[in-house]
Amino acid sequence: MSAEQVNTAAGRMNWLDGARLAAAFCIIGIHTSSDSTGGAFSQAAAHDRVFPVLMRSVSEMASTEFFILVSLFLLSLKLTKSSLQFAPTMLQQAQRLLVPFAFWTGFYVFFRLYKASHFGYDQAIVEQIGSLQHWVGFFLLGNANFHMHFLPTLFLLLLFHRLYKLAIGYPLLGLLVVPMLYLNFAVSEWVWGTINDPVLREYAIRFIKIMTYTGYGFFAYSLFGFWQRGIKPDLAKALFGLSLFFVFIGFLIKLIYAQKVGVAGEFIVRRGIIYYGHYLLPCAVLAAFMSSWFLSWPDSLSKWSCFSFGMYLIHPAIMDIVDVAFIGASIKPDWYVFLKYCLTAFLSLGITMAIGKAKAIAWIVGLGPLPWIGPIAIAPQSSVQTNQVKHNVQ
Repeated sequence: MSAEQVNTAAGRMNWLDGARLAAAFCIIGIHTSSDSTGGAFSQAAAHDRVFPVLMRSVSEMASTEFFILVSLFLLSLKLTKSSLQFAPTMLQQAQRLLVPFAFWTGFYVFFRLYKASHFGYDQAIVEQIGSLQHWVGFFLLGNANFHMHFLPTLFLLLLFHRLYKLAIGYPLLGLLVVPMLYLNFAVSEWVWGTINDPVLREYAIRFIKIMTYTGYGFFAYSLFGFWQRGIKPDLAKALFGLSLFFVFIGFLIKLIYAQKVGVAGEFIVRRGIIYYGHYLLPCAVLAAFMSSWFLSWPDSLSKWSCFSFGMYLIHPAIMDIVDVAFIGASIKPDWYVFLKYCLTAFLSLGITMAIGKAKAIAWIVGLGPLPWIGPIAIAPQSSVQTNQVKHNVQ
């Protein structure tokens, strides 16, 4: 029996569920570490920004890019273990990702009025609602609310599966993530300096992002290639140590950025080593999760990880409610961030679980089939595989 078979037979893919949960809680951490306007507490004293910037630095270890890596790793696992062909699988992902995306986009377009009416920019939101151009952007760019762009971006990245498959057999292709990130920065910088039309510029930036983020696909599939071949315990422990070393180096680089933000009181553009440290750190974190299979990851993670997709979708609404509740309250940034994070994470998880129990609407958080389509036929899988590849490729 190969090491990979030993891993899965022992339920060791629980590390992947742990990675999914980490992504959900960390993305909430990123968003709740800013003030009510999404800024870096510019009106506060520098020492009062210490906790928020540290909170953000820790949370960014499992950022949106990490969520993308986990999602693509799950897709490689799904297509390898299932007899379902590529086209039907993509249809499944369109139903599971884009249909909930469409629902929540429509919801947030109007829900934003709640916070806007309390903070005095409701007229701007009303104008956006009445603009066809903005509606096109809501659905194509996913800019209706925090990180809604993740879902259409992820779906488009999934379409490059046939290219990513090369990295399973040739894992060195995973290193393409580095030149792809270079291209992302260089071409995006050119776009910002050349295209004056803000709408055209936004679409150009998104196109560049999708094309260059394929580097994460090659990296995720290369990791799956290593996993598929089998990682013996001694090698896994060595790789785990090496991955933690790179995570530590990446986090030190993030602390440099945190210091700059703390002093400036605003989020600044990442350049040079700070840029690469930020966007390569998720790769090291996923490698650390994968090589940690020998640890005693609890089986209960598979029960909780299925809620990560819903938490991602729901948390912006909770944040708006909390921001409104704190209007006029004299709260220092550290307590503001701590309370906002705890309330948002707890309520997002609780509401996702509650919606998941209502079969008629469970699909909006990825916990049930679409009512007008019914359950999607999936090829039979082993109990371990079924445990690990649930509901959504998230």
